[in-house]
Amino acid sequence: MIKKLLNNFLRSFTFDHDREKIEKYLSQSANTYDLEQRMRELEQKGKYNQFYI
Repeated sequence: MIKKLLNNFLRSFTFDHDREKIEKYLSQSANTYDLEQRMRELEQKGKYNQFYI
């Protein structure tokens, strides 16, 4: 039980978890225009910067 809680807790602080959330968000786009809008929105929020440091 504790091991499962710790794994979920640690997983929430990894880059893989953030990357998965971003990929899921982008995959929900309806068309190319919507995808580009979502990508611009993430870029403005600075979500991509953490992956290049």
